[in-house]
Amino acid sequence: MRCSSRMIAVGALLAATACARATPCDSLHPARWLVGQWAAESSDRIVLETWREISATTFEGNGVTTGRADDAVLESEALRLVAMADAVFYMAKVAHNPYPVAFRLITCEEGRLVFENPTHDFPRRLEYARQPDGGLEV
Repeated sequence: MRCSSRMIAVGALLAATACARATPCDSLHPARWLVGQWAAESSDRIVLETWREISATTFEGNGVTTGRADDAVLESEALRLVAMADAVFYMAKVAHNPYPVAFRLITCEEGRLVFENPTHDFPRRLEYARQPDGGLEV
């Protein structure tokens, strides 16, 4: 739902309540907790994702998956969060796509970010959630 002052009278009370609680997803402020380095390990690989704040409208990130046995890079991606035109976009540049893929930030709750691109083949949705133990689930 997009909150605006042009809501119709039908259900206006419910809509106004939802808009009062909704966090606007038009800046990088709700994503500031993502800045830093995050690691995930399994028996055969290590995934590192690092985010840094470049400006008030741009965060840059990179993700690297290496093999545990030999440290060989298995996958890598260049990431960017950009606030522009009253929206925030997650841009991912991966080896198997010739161009970056954009996902729009649709949910920006405390410790949770959801990005969507319904026209992309896979994935169509990305969710970042800060865990109670301080970890990150993607």
